[in-house]
This record gives sequence, structure tokens and C-alpha cells, in this order.
Amino acid sequence: MKYAVVAEYFEKLEQTSGRLQMTEILSDLFKETPKAELPILAYLMQGKLRPTLRRSSWGIAEKLALRVDEHRFREEEEQEVKDAYIKGGRHRQRRRKPS
Repeated sequence: MKYAVVAEYFEKLEQTSGRLQMTEILSDLFKETPKAELPILAYLMQGKLRPTLRRSSWGIAEKLALRVDEHRFREEEEQEVKDAYIKGGRHRQRRRKPS
């Protein structure tokens, strides 16, 4: 299917406000599209050119990966605050008396 044909259907969709009319336009588009090109059309309709890659490729759960990132970020942020505090001159290191 030529992209110009798909673009015409997209223009029709943009000009239509009714759900039933949109469904009818999409139905016509799907009927006209060869089966082999349906996945490509589905990506185009989502605004994508290719499938989205999996975010977690380390074999661990996504939530666990987010917690690891959050923990690392928190440690870096705490260190930055400590460094800024020391650099600001407000921190005095206490000298320990020899025991």
C-alpha cells in the first residue's frame, strides 16, 4: 500500500469527530491494507516506525531496576549535598583529642 493512501485515511480521521465514523474509516483502511503490511500500519497509527524495544534487558524486573536507579540517584544526591556543604565552609571538622 502506498503511503499517500494511508495519509488520505489519516486526513479523513482528523476531520471526523464521531466515533462511529472513525471506526468505519479505520475498517475501510484495514480492509484495503494487505495482511503483510498490517503490523507496519499499526505502528504508524501509534506514531512509531518500529516496535518499541524492551526497557529491561538485564533479565530483572522493571520495578527492581527502577529501585536500583532510585537508590543510586539518592546516594549521589546525598554526596553532592555533603560536598556542597563542606565547600561552603559551614562544616568544621572536629578534631579528636588523642586518647
